[in-house]
Amino acid sequence: GLVAMVVVVVVYLANRREGRMLSAGVATVLAVLASSGSLTSRPQLISFVLLPVLVAAWLQSERDLRPRWWLIPMAWLWSLCHGFWFIGVAYGFLFVLGIALSRRATAGQLARLAAVAIGSFAVVLLNPIGLGVLEAPFAVSSTSSYIQEWDRTDLLLTGPLGAAAMILGIALVWILTRRGVTWARVLVLVAAAFWLWYAGRTVVIAGLTAAPLFTAALEVLLTRYGATEGTAGPARPDRIELGALTGSAVVLLTLLAVAVPHTSATAGGVTPGLDGRLDRLPPGTKVFNAYELGGWIHWRHPDLDPYIDGLITPYSSTHAADYERAATVSPGWYAVVQDSAAPVALLSTGSSLATLLEGRGWTSAGVSDGYVLLQRP
Repeated sequence: GLVAMVVVVVVYLANRREGRMLSAGVATVLAVLASSGSLTSRPQLISFVLLPVLVAAWLQSERDLRPRWWLIPMAWLWSLCHGFWFIGVAYGFLFVLGIALSRRATAGQLARLAAVAIGSFAVVLLNPIGLGVLEAPFAVSSTSSYIQEWDRTDLLLTGPLGAAAMILGIALVWILTRRGVTWARVLVLVAAAFWLWYAGRTVVIAGLTAAPLFTAALEVLLTRYGATEGTAGPARPDRIELGALTGSAVVLLTLLAVAVPHTSATAGGVTPGLDGRLDRLPPGTKVFNAYELGGWIHWRHPDLDPYIDGLITPYSSTHAADYERAATVSPGWYAVVQDSAAPVALLSTGSSLATLLEGRGWTSAGVSDGYVLLQRP
């Protein structure tokens, strides 16, 4: 909850560098909407904090052509936290290309900006696992076909609609007014459109990177049509605005801290009715489990060894393919179950896999909350 709040605050502050409160506020709402499917309790939240910071810094460098050297150690820190560091580094090169195409920078200025982008990539190799950090994105891609959030984006969902509204709005303002258009910003907008299309997992990147451009586009409209009365303010937040922002965040986090012990006292969507039987299994017992229960087994029954869990990326693509074969009872499915050496299976009641296992002599050791615990004959 705390880091999700930090994401919202950072997005707003990054937007404020491009426009006043009204424009920044509207863009923040749409950016949070685009991010709503990804604001979950995973290390990726750190990427969602750092990406708006990085884009805001490069937008400033595009304006004044001054290098932000602190982006280099930030890239190193980012690489210690989450695999999206490479997207941040890529945006550095994207901005350098855009600035070069604009022909505004001298050779020296362009060289210094390029040094920031190159340094941000090179410093990542100082990560404790060295070159291994470069392999991580490819390890994820090997199992992405088994992860729903890596499917092509459903553009009719609310999150993608929020990102699409910003992308289309920016393009429309640029076409109608011809103001605020630069090569770097065009490249960022094209990249945002690509992330929106590529996968549900990357819609959040589209939203976070399009938000400051959308703020600037709204500023163009508000200024052009004289709708800025009562909204004028400094280019950056003053003390009153920062105080209101911080105060509201603290109040909301306090309410969250009071509510969470009651709303999250028990795990949901799992099968606590079978806890007793699972607790009696010997430590190290392998469990051929329903995919959605893997994380819960790790948490509630850490001595057991589930076949798969929702993190999935540490597993090989072969292992994930084997599980898919068993779960869909495709040819060779029973060989996968046998090779797992699991004496028990925890599966959805009435699923094809559970039904066929029962047909092969597996017996029920308990049923609860839509799941059945089967024992190998």
